[in-house]
Amino acid sequence: MKNIFEVTSLLANLNSLIDQNVYLKDIWIQGEVTDYKGPAYSGHKYFSIKDENSLIKCVFFKFAHIGSDDFLDGDKILINGEIEIYPPAGNLQLKVRAVKKHGLGESAIEIEKLRKRLEQEGLFDLDRKREIPLLPQTICVITSENSSAWQDIKKVFTTRYPLVNLILIPTLMQGDNCIEDVCNSIDIANKELLGDIILLSRGGGSEEDLMPFNSEEIVRYIFASKIPVVTGIGHEDDNTLSDYVADKRGLTPTGAAQIISPDINDLRVEINRSSLNMQKTVKYYLEFKFPEIEKIKINLENIYPRKIEILIRNIDQLEFNLNNKLSDYVNITLNKLENLKHSISVFNINEMSKKGYALVENQKKKIIKSINQVEKGEKLKILLSDGILSSKVENKIKE
Repeated sequence: MKNIFEVTSLLANLNSLIDQNVYLKDIWIQGEVTDYKGPAYSGHKYFSIKDENSLIKCVFFKFAHIGSDDFLDGDKILINGEIEIYPPAGNLQLKVRAVKKHGLGESAIEIEKLRKRLEQEGLFDLDRKREIPLLPQTICVITSENSSAWQDIKKVFTTRYPLVNLILIPTLMQGDNCIEDVCNSIDIANKELLGDIILLSRGGGSEEDLMPFNSEEIVRYIFASKIPVVTGIGHEDDNTLSDYVADKRGLTPTGAAQIISPDINDLRVEINRSSLNMQKTVKYYLEFKFPEIEKIKINLENIYPRKIEILIRNIDQLEFNLNNKLSDYVNITLNKLENLKHSISVFNINEMSKKGYALVENQKKKIIKSINQVEKGEKLKILLSDGILSSKVENKIKE
């Protein structure tokens, strides 16, 4: 008859076999830390250690921590402990006694190299990050259709901001085809302009589950997106390169949804407050400022016409003074010209009088050229080269 085991008895037998192997009771294992869970409430640490092909779960009880090195995901460590099967879950695990840190694991080293290279290219610069609309009308969600992340996101928007339109692009969030599928979804959202914001989100998981979001391909698609991208990937302690390049990061899917969803109750309060402030402002201006404006208007109507009238009067006076000065200047100039003309004439007569000619002028200093210019009894001056003769017209004889 075949041996038939209960599950508990089978696991007990397996543990008994392990106990008989002295090598498995005191073993050293080298590998890279993954899926690290910080000290629980009890103080115990839970994580896995891996190499390129395999992985084993580990438990590090609080009482064994003394003298061991601290570690995080991606660290390369050397562990001492014993192999056992944990009956409640049926898992093969390593019960850790001591941990020595050996530096970063291969995966962590590669991610860090990629992070530094992308950072040097400017993909993580704060000044290139796009503004997130305060009141988005449509949000494109990239996540798995059957995931808890999608349910959490819908719940947040239903509660906080039901006015928004959510468009889901069902996408693989882990596995071999995850990177290609996420990149295609980002591309579709941009080509078809499916939203004001892209929300890229998935729930928590192991470090291996989140590894695609450290890929260069997804990072570059997020960077090239014309639509702002917000990420909500994993738990609070998870941090991927996709989070670095995103325009804004939420610690969880729920946190990311809260970042981009204004609370409709807060909006109502703000609208009511703004409306009340506007009413107070209008009332204030009607009661206080409007009468002041009317008063100023009346003053302007009274003051400016009088000022304009004074200005016109001043301009008229200035014009009058200018005309007088101009007239005086013209008269003075004409007199100077007449004197100059007379002086020139006298000069010419002096030259001519030496030849026996004389210049005759009346008392107004006008040169007499004809007997028709004088009357009997009129006094005249005869200008000679060496003096002036005074004469009186006794008679006019025409030749």
